[in-house]
Amino acid sequence: MSTQIAIRLDDDELAALDAEVRAGRAASRSDAVRRGIAYIQRAQRYRAEDATLSELAERGEPVYPEFEGMKDLPHLPLD
Repeated sequence: MSTQIAIRLDDDELAALDAEVRAGRAASRSDAVRRGIAYIQRAQRYRAEDATLSELAERGEPVYPEFEGMKDLPHLPLD
């Protein structure tokens, strides 16, 4: 489902959208806005993951338990 919304942009914000379209990084102003929202969504996910990792570290739990034994594996010396 999609919902149409109306927003007001100042000249600088509109110029930023148009610059993305001119540069070929967005197909349209709408696409540029969607890409901006996708960026915000990624940032939100990263902040949530960071909070989870911080909580694990504070509790002393391994962050990536599946990799715990890797540091002890034999490896070739680096030149």
